[in-house]
Amino acid sequence: MSSPALHLRAPLLWLLVPLMAGLTAARLWPAPAGGLGPLLWAAGLAGSSAVWWARRPGRGAGFAWGLGLCAAAALGGFVLLHARHPAWHLVESRPPREITVTMRVQQAFPVAPATRSLTGLAEIIATGAADRELLGRRIYFSAIRRISVPPQRSGSYVMRGVIEPLPPEPGGAGFNDYLANLGIRQRITRAQIITEAAPPTPFQRFCAGAQDRLEGILRHGLGEQPEAASLYLAMLLGEKAVLSAEQQNAFMRSGTFHIFSISGLHVGVIGLALYTLCNLLRVPRRVAAAATLVVLWLYVAITGASSPAVRAFLMIAFLLAAEVFRLPGNALAALAAAALATLLLDPLQLFSTGFQMSYAVVVALVVMGRPLGEKWLAAWRPFALRPMADWRWPHRAWEWCGRWFLGMSAACWTAFLASTPSGIGYFAVFSPGALLANLVIIPLSSLAITAGFVSLLAGLVGLLPVSGVCNALAALTIRGMDALLLHGIELPGVYFNAHFRADWLAPASLVLMTAAFLAGASGRWAPRYGGYWLPVGVLVVLLILGVKFG
Repeated sequence: MSSPALHLRAPLLWLLVPLMAGLTAARLWPAPAGGLGPLLWAAGLAGSSAVWWARRPGRGAGFAWGLGLCAAAALGGFVLLHARHPAWHLVESRPPREITVTMRVQQAFPVAPATRSLTGLAEIIATGAADRELLGRRIYFSAIRRISVPPQRSGSYVMRGVIEPLPPEPGGAGFNDYLANLGIRQRITRAQIITEAAPPTPFQRFCAGAQDRLEGILRHGLGEQPEAASLYLAMLLGEKAVLSAEQQNAFMRSGTFHIFSISGLHVGVIGLALYTLCNLLRVPRRVAAAATLVVLWLYVAITGASSPAVRAFLMIAFLLAAEVFRLPGNALAALAAAALATLLLDPLQLFSTGFQMSYAVVVALVVMGRPLGEKWLAAWRPFALRPMADWRWPHRAWEWCGRWFLGMSAACWTAFLASTPSGIGYFAVFSPGALLANLVIIPLSSLAITAGFVSLLAGLVGLLPVSGVCNALAALTIRGMDALLLHGIELPGVYFNAHFRADWLAPASLVLMTAAFLAGASGRWAPRYGGYWLPVGVLVVLLILGVKFG
């Protein structure tokens, strides 16, 4: 009997894939001169024809149904991006100039204590008569700390500064390119906050106060270990500004920097801990799922509601919904639903590096990592000739360690295959050492995150001595991680400087690798289709033909 991991169905891919194609086309080409109305009518007509053909029998009707559905989703994606961001293809022709605007802060970037300027993203909500075209646009701002009121999320501020277009960056992988993928085409620099037009919402003030309190709990007992405390806060609260340049380089080159971005690992570990705690307290399953999601969303909001954290939250929400309400779903279907919801809420997420990398890796783990792990575990029979009733604790410990190692190895190998094109394309680093580094760092970081979760729970109920013990355990683990990586990247062969021969190869390789994983899963990884070597072969071809080292 075949494994359930090989039976993956995700009908929403019929909508998701053409929607992504439509969004990509909208990024490349402007809206037609006649407006979006004809395209909207065409999308409606294609959708209506898909519904009509779906009620007809025969293979031809099935083909027509699929074609109509894909056409409707693709046209809908094209219309969605242009409707949500009508200024996407507009070219700013006005020179840099001084301007006074009212902006609503959407994100304030964390800064180191010695930094003079405050930076973030905001939406312009009021302008002078000569700048009406700026209303509703998102901007990047930089304000001087010592002469400015510190801006906070959801607050509105009157700002005076110099507005200018974002300068393009060669290679398309820098910070300005990241801003451009968010639909930001201009920035305000040398700015001053003149006055506060509207304070942050009560919820945002609550989140800011809660973040300060959580930081105080996590720092308890670590006053003499500033480096460990900085990594601890980066892992739990995503404060990457407290990482030193040496630490950032070590984690980047080893392929483990993802553990500091409040991404799926943090949200997943804390979500699992919350759900497990509810089960230990014998909370009904649906109530436990609802409570887990509520507390998890508060954690995401308090830590800044970054895009990676929101994506991870949506993934977990759909997975829990499928399990709790006994829907006939699977992990791939839940991922497709989460990706579809993410793009409908913010279509520009498709062009962000985090979206592409996170979904590519998670899809690979679902379609290949799990069945490969089950295959390796089926072959792990260290005491096959000894009845299980005669096993003692050394036998059980050895069998458990082997199962853990094989499961983690399958996951790390799959993640390495899926993330290598992204590492080369977006970070100009090929990290063979990531395979071994993640095998060590992910369990250690999960232990530190779990200790941090227990520390936060204890601190919130007033048990600061327990928090101190948990913080000390986490600090000891983090210092071990830090030492391993700082010395590990000095070994030969851990990483190589590398880049694609053409810029378009970075996203193309990501699409090609994802297609290889899905193709292997559709063939149930049968040996006649290449088995589990299919993604390996695709990656080797990309490295030989498309990558330049050095």
